[in-house]
Amino acid sequence: MDKDKYWLSIIFPIAAISSGFSVIIPLYILELHGNVVDVSLATTAYSLAVIPASLFWGELTQNLRKIKLFIMISVIGVIPLIVLLYLLHSILLAVIIYAAYAFILTASSPAINMLIMNRRKNTLLRSYYGIYGLMSIVGNIIGYIPGVLLFSDVIARYLLILFAFNIISLIFTIFFVKEETEKIKQDKEKHLHRMFPMLNALSKFPQILTSHRLIIELAKIRRRQKTVRIMTIFAAIAIVNFGIYLFNTSYIPFLYSYKISYSDIFLINILNGFGQVIVYTIFMLGKAKNTLRRYYKLSTLIRSTSYFIAIISILSLTAVLYLNFFSYFVAGLGYALWNISASVIIYVNIAGKMEAHYVGLWSAIIGLSGVLGAFSSGLLSFYIGYIFTFILSIIFTLSSIMIFNRAYVGGHKIRDFGNKI
Repeated sequence: MDKDKYWLSIIFPIAAISSGFSVIIPLYILELHGNVVDVSLATTAYSLAVIPASLFWGELTQNLRKIKLFIMISVIGVIPLIVLLYLLHSILLAVIIYAAYAFILTASSPAINMLIMNRRKNTLLRSYYGIYGLMSIVGNIIGYIPGVLLFSDVIARYLLILFAFNIISLIFTIFFVKEETEKIKQDKEKHLHRMFPMLNALSKFPQILTSHRLIIELAKIRRRQKTVRIMTIFAAIAIVNFGIYLFNTSYIPFLYSYKISYSDIFLINILNGFGQVIVYTIFMLGKAKNTLRRYYKLSTLIRSTSYFIAIISILSLTAVLYLNFFSYFVAGLGYALWNISASVIIYVNIAGKMEAHYVGLWSAIIGLSGVLGAFSSGLLSFYIGYIFTFILSIIFTLSSIMIFNRAYVGGHKIRDFGNKI
């Protein structure tokens, strides 16, 4: 790897910590005799915190342009949170810390986006998204692996491992991240920070990397779609996002309730990551040749299938673990396929003079769908049961296809740098 690319190494420990928190926080709460409602409150608090954090850190990064400083703030700020979780044992504290973690972690997102924006060469949009999405997912898997290897006192030991990941990311930042000297053109810079809320809300983890520059470039080759089409696409994707949060928020409590061990829960999440890696690799290598509209529809079918397999596992107690291995692997395939296809379709459709307006509106829609999905998940699972919650996830996910189809009634095929939408 060239020396000017060493900074990319910071993505792996940051992503590892993020994935670690996404598993250990629910387990931490459940270990303290919390329930699925408590877990959903933590996820809801996290999702809520990401939205203002994206605006706050995006604005500061754009104005101060201290890229290394904000990555350092993000990395150092996580250390006291891990220490507090290790020393104190409180469900309320876990909820607050998870929200604080979301806010602090997001400080690095605009800075990393700016690093990539300045150093990225022109490339196929879907391949570009696949490259950096793949790096993030590999980092997530790195974060899950230690959890599989721990068999006693998992939570306390895993928090120490997260602390170690944080020290590694701090070292990488100090030695490999340099302040940018290249100036971003004014017409691009003034819009840059407005993209971060959407990028953070759309992805499972806020460090998924995509550049606002792509929207500017797309605006030169394609006119903005009609408002009705854009809003219809927004609605379809928001419904899928609601279904994702509805399922994912209750999934770890569901596994915990069926006595799945902590190490197996981490292994299940690794398989989900492998599923995403397969899809991101296919897009990165340019092997995905079909239209993104078809990939979007396929992703909803795959994701719904994974939910159905999880439901079947409840009815087959002897195979509950192995069925969930397969279920969450399939879910990873569906999520990555949906994330890439939905993202690129959005970017192409909002390119134009009113893109800032649509980004702000989209940020609110996608953020709200995640918050409502997480909150509803806990209540539904607690009072009605996991099966009903997972069935609702299937219904919402599949219903988005009908809404999505309405956006392209009589529509023509659109290309963005060779990608068929």
